[in-house]
Amino acid sequence: MATSKTRINIISSCDENYARYVFVQLLSMADNLLDPNMSTVYELHYYLFYSDIKDDTLECLHRYCDTLSIVFHGILITEVEPYAELASRGGIWGAEAYFSLECHHYLPQEVDRVLYIDAADVLIVGDIGEYYFSDFEDNMIIASNSFHRLDGDIPFSQQDILSDEKFRKKIMMEGLFNSGSYMLSLEKMRRDHVSLNDYLALKDMLDSLCSDKRDLYLGDQGLLSAAFIGNIKYFGYPQPGYEPFNFCVWFFYDEAELRDGKPWHNPTYIPKILHFAGYSKPWNLTSEREKWLGPVQWSFFKIYKLYAARVPHDI
Repeated sequence: MATSKTRINIISSCDENYARYVFVQLLSMADNLLDPNMSTVYELHYYLFYSDIKDDTLECLHRYCDTLSIVFHGILITEVEPYAELASRGGIWGAEAYFSLECHHYLPQEVDRVLYIDAADVLIVGDIGEYYFSDFEDNMIIASNSFHRLDGDIPFSQQDILSDEKFRKKIMMEGLFNSGSYMLSLEKMRRDHVSLNDYLALKDMLDSLCSDKRDLYLGDQGLLSAAFIGNIKYFGYPQPGYEPFNFCVWFFYDEAELRDGKPWHNPTYIPKILHFAGYSKPWNLTSEREKWLGPVQWSFFKIYKLYAARVPHDI
């Protein structure tokens, strides 16, 4: 079934601790995708994958989505152990970070593509239709350009990960793309019969190749990079640093500021999806940490604060 040009499916996953911040995320979606004054007004479905969110919290999320005209779907994951096993080699991330890996088994057949966003620390701040409806070109994933440009002009394959230890470590601990926002082709995942067992087998294989038995990969983006290298379409390629649909706020600084002793510049595009990657989350930003934010960074944190101030306090 062809994707409707007006329906957008967004998935995320989290636990009870992060669910409280999803309300801000939902408001940003409604403002920028459901505004009746937009040239295209979308039908928006939001799928939240979870295992331990309280019923009261889910009910509040459902009610809030109703007020925003977002169709809310709660997807309960009951078999958490395999995801926890993946998480055991993925650093600080919990099992919920991996729920998207098998989302094609949980979503309706008519849903053939989804946008994944990290819960809580991602805001939709513009029209994402260009990104959402772009052609997969028979790839499994559409992602923003790799920040460190490992994709380059070389058609890397999984064999490179298996045969080159230095390359393997760099890919798995940095990822070919940042996973705050990416598109998944559910149609291809179903056609290729992707299953959780594939990821578990990959984890075991990586485990056997690595002499250091601590973290094997960086969260979901390291595992996805290892699993689907060569099966990823980079949005905006070959323009380096073109990431309007996964704008990691900490990547760009004011022109007058320095990072690692080198000047960084503002992007030449308007971000459509903001990702507050890193340790400084907008909901727990301390006054001391604010001093380290440049003017451009602060302008994005202010966007979050303005949305947060509009979320009703009684939900």
